[in-house]
This record gives sequence, structure tokens and C-alpha cells, in this order.
Amino acid sequence: MSSNQAVVNASDILAASENLPKYLVDKEDTLQYDLGNLTAFDYSSINKAEYKENPQEYLLKFSRDNVQLLVSRLFQCPLKVIDEGTLAILPKCITPIPRERQLPTDKPKTRWEAFAKLKGIKKKTKSQKNALEFDEQKEEYVNKYGKSRSQKEKEENWAVTAGPQDKVGEDPFTKMDEEKNDRVQRQKNREQRNYDDSAIRKSVNLGKPMVFSKDNRPQIKSDLNHQFDVAKISTASVGKFDKQLTEESAKPKRGNKRLQNLGDGNVQKESENNIKMLDRIFNKESVINVEKATSQHIKGEERKNYIKKRTSTKEGPTKKHKSSK
Repeated sequence: MSSNQAVVNASDILAASENLPKYLVDKEDTLQYDLGNLTAFDYSSINKAEYKENPQEYLLKFSRDNVQLLVSRLFQCPLKVIDEGTLAILPKCITPIPRERQLPTDKPKTRWEAFAKLKGIKKKTKSQKNALEFDEQKEEYVNKYGKSRSQKEKEENWAVTAGPQDKVGEDPFTKMDEEKNDRVQRQKNREQRNYDDSAIRKSVNLGKPMVFSKDNRPQIKSDLNHQFDVAKISTASVGKFDKQLTEESAKPKRGNKRLQNLGDGNVQKESENNIKMLDRIFNKESVINVEKATSQHIKGEERKNYIKKRTSTKEGPTKKHKSSK
């Protein structure tokens, strides 16, 4: 070991650790704890004499003692060992803390949901929907609900008893189909009314029929403009070669996003980007084959000269006029 290298003695480390504050606090524990929120409240009065001598040192010592008491109380909580380590199980929070956002409101119920709750009607479970019943005529089990149930009703109603109120010559099966269609239409009207009454139907316009009225003209115009813009860029050329209408307003062209961010007021950023680009070019070795690029350039120039001479010979020699003295 060289003489210049510092030597650390264990006695120095022990002496330095003795000067550090201990975890035991020399004060009466008068704090009110809310361990669920990891907080503690001290309602005791301060020592005015010590505070006037050195306010910063007094507040620092006062806060350190209270935090040490809080940490000591946290170590008294029940522990739970998991794979990542040991966790302390905190009690329930005592102090109510205000929420950042308002409480979530319940979803408004439709007419059927309100009626079902009032009458105690519950939604059928999957086992109830797949329930079977015994058909005495077929001597087998059939579905109690669903498509097969309606098929069973058709098979059972192959003959309809005529009543005294039925008209002569009227087809009872056609009448049954018309009544069924009326029931289906009434059900659709009820569903539409439920959608209109719910808050979701008012906030989202999914499936809502367009009402052509004077009050709804701005919404109709906005929807038509949006549909027109979508249809115009739906071609193979993304609307590049489409003919522009007479009263159609010119749409702003979408440029490079990186160049759009560099506005007139951001010249400094543009210059910095240019300097960085130049540094990347000059600080790295060139990957361009200079000889190949030079030969291609010479061949290109020779090709241009050849074409130029050929076209001039086809046109014929130009006559030279003598200059008058």
C-alpha cells in the first residue's frame, strides 16, 4: 500500500456513527397517526425560545423527530412476505382526501331496465336459456327458448280454430303473420324510444337518423363535408388527379411533419439541425465511391454532347452572315 493512499480506521467510523441521530427520539409521542395515508399530525406547541435562537435548525430537528416516530410506527404494522420482498399491511385511511375528479355517476337505466328492477325481473342465465322441456308429441326434449321453440309453435299451429269474430274467407295464418310483424315493429319502436331517452343515445350519434330541420343544418353540413373529404381521398391516387369543383375550397397539403414544426419563429432550431447534419457528414468517412461517380458524370456529359451534335446535324448547317464594316 502506498503512503499516499488514505487509511481508514474502524475507530473513526464508529466515532462518526455515534454523532448521527439515533432512531430513538427523546420526546413524548403525542402524534396522531394516519398510517393508511402515511401521515402524522403534531398539534403540540413549539418552544418559542429555541425557535427564536435558530428557526431553521429547530424546525429541522422537530421534523426529523416526527418523521422518525412515523417510521417507527410503520415498522410495527403486520408484515407480508412476497417474492419481491416484505410488505407492510397498512390500516384503513382515517383522513378523507379529496378526489382529483368527481365521483363516477351511474349509467342511466333504460325503460326496460327500470321496469325489470321494479318488478324484480332478472336476466336469464346461460343455463336458463339452454333449458330443455319434454315434448309429449315428439317424445323428446326440445329447447324451451330460442329458434327451435318458434319452430315448435309453427308445427303445433298447423290448424287454427276459427272463432265467431273471424271473417269469412280470411286466411288465419296471414293474420297471425301480420300480428307478429306488428309486435316486432312495436318492439323496435320501444327500443328506439329507450335509446333516445338514455344519456348514451344523446351523447353518441351512433345509428341516429339524420333529422333534416333548420336547427340541424350546421351538423348536416359538417357531416356532408366530412363524407366528401373521405370520398375524395378514397381513389387509387388519393385524390391527386381528381378534378376540383368550382366552389370547392383548396385543402391544405400535408407536408413533412418535421418541416412543419420549424416555423418562422424557430430559426435557431433549424440552424442547429443543419449544423448537426453537417457534423454527421464531415465527421464520418464517406461511403460514396468517388471514382464510380466521376466516371458516370463524364459518361453523362459525353452522352449529352453526342445528342446535341446529332440534333444539330439533322437541322442543317446554319448560314453565317458577313459583318459590314
